Amino acid sequence: MDLYLVLLLVSCVVCAAIGTAILAADGRQRANRLSAAIVYGGSFWAFCEVLWHSSDDPRVVLGLVKLSALGWVATGPLALHLILDLTGQPAPRLRKLLRPLYGCAALFLAVDWTTDWIHSGVVLTSWGWGYELGPWYPAFLAITVSAIGLALVLGAKAYRRWPSAAERRQARGVGIGILCPLVVASLTDGILPFFGVQVPHLATISIAGLGMTVAWSFYRHGHSLLAPGNFATEILETLPDGLALLHPDGRLRRANPRLLEMAGCEFSGLLGRPMQELLDGEAIDPAWRAHACRFVPDRGRPFAVAVSASVLRDREGSRTGLVLAVRDEREVVALRQRLLISGRMAAVGQLAAGVAHEINNPMAYVGSNLRLLQQHWQAVASQGDAGIPMDEARVELLAEGRELLDECLEGVGRATEIVKDIKGFSHAGEAGRQDVDLNELVSTEVRIASIQIRGHVKIDTQWGDLPLVRCAAREIEQVLLNLILNAVDDSPQGTTVWIATRCEESSVLATVRDEGSGIEIEDLERIFDPFFTTKAAGEGTGLGLALSYEIARRHQGDIQVESRPGRGSCFSLLLPAA
Repeated sequence: MDLYLVLLLVSCVVCAAIGTAILAADGRQRANRLSAAIVYGGSFWAFCEVLWHSSDDPRVVLGLVKLSALGWVATGPLALHLILDLTGQPAPRLRKLLRPLYGCAALFLAVDWTTDWIHSGVVLTSWGWGYELGPWYPAFLAITVSAIGLALVLGAKAYRRWPSAAERRQARGVGIGILCPLVVASLTDGILPFFGVQVPHLATISIAGLGMTVAWSFYRHGHSLLAPGNFATEILETLPDGLALLHPDGRLRRANPRLLEMAGCEFSGLLGRPMQELLDGEAIDPAWRAHACRFVPDRGRPFAVAVSASVLRDREGSRTGLVLAVRDEREVVALRQRLLISGRMAAVGQLAAGVAHEINNPMAYVGSNLRLLQQHWQAVASQGDAGIPMDEARVELLAEGRELLDECLEGVGRATEIVKDIKGFSHAGEAGRQDVDLNELVSTEVRIASIQIRGHVKIDTQWGDLPLVRCAAREIEQVLLNLILNAVDDSPQGTTVWIATRCEESSVLATVRDEGSGIEIEDLERIFDPFFTTKAAGEGTGLGLALSYEIARRHQGDIQVESRPGRGSCFSLLLPAA
């Protein structure tokens, strides 16, 4: 077998393999079917060439030459149709042209099979069989070359404006891959034989080269412009949710990168592992739709997820496994908690406004009456100074009454201040704000807290380089002092409270971390609730963190907490930079 025949046979196999690969990528897409039709046509054409070069009978050879027209007669309309689909161009005139082009291809096929107007005979040469072309062949060649030329021009215009630089580079390679077979096939299989010059036919070999271009596109770019797949792998790799393909018994078969990231391990650590282990032992129900459960990674703490399940079946309807979509719900849970707290704060604010108003009125006249009574009492007490005799018992009673009145007035004053604070809590109005240095505010509150600490714990500070913060300084000082004193109260004798400031993107952060007993997991959701406290009875009102959170929220900021029982707590005040 000579080299030319081997090349034809290789071309036949290569084109068949490429066509099968294109259909396997996604045979449901019409563009893939059109690409496969072109390369399958080249495979059939090459197969017919192998057969006619292996025959000694001119009549058999001519019959095989005419039969090979099935592989090449519709190349022009197929190429134009493919480019129209790939580029998505509406081009209504060209699309209307497709039907007449396919009709011409069918006409040329019928003419070739029934007359000698396209292939009129065969000629034996030194390299094998050549053929002679009839008067209709120039018309076929002109229509085919024009259709492919239109396709190339349309594709060049479309991909020149394509936003992806990688696809523009691929389009240039594909254009060259299409242009080469067009030129080579026109010369060796058309123009030269028409003028009686017999040379080895290279059309099918060049089509195999086009198939190799498609294969190169898959290797280089992961997909080919001439054979777009369904992008299933690419989609799975970019999804924000974890996806798992399970065996019918629940063992894991495949997982996308997001699920591996959530699990905190490599795929080899998940392969064959029961998915139930990752879902905190909960039995998987195929009817799950956004089912809330806990995800237990190999590294890190368990967290909330929403799981949806679907049964995977083959074409016969038999169950072959399960597909799970696992959505990380940590941000959703945190947002839900903040909304719940905000709702509670709004309700308490409305209640506080009403209570403060009702208390303020009686406190006003009680204070007024007490002050008037104090004046009368002073007038009675002054009679002794005016010379009116009074015994020792009466003097003691007057002195004791004066002390009682002073204490009552002090109590009324404190109650009035509390009412004022509650009214401030219930209103979202802003105090006067200015640009301040958060480091200075923290430093001031550390000095104030140090007076109350008196050696109980050590305070360690670390200052960051911060931008200014626009805030109501008194309110932020109140928040900082509350966080520092809470940390001190929760810290055992001789431990350290760490206070640090730093900048994060467009925000500034002040953190207060202690070595105390920490907060139980079930209490973390409630620490910002008004009147909730973890302190012993009589040691806390439960309003400190609630007021602090409300102040931070009014400043478009936040208070974040991290705590584990027995390992202390870390509270962070987050404020936007000015």
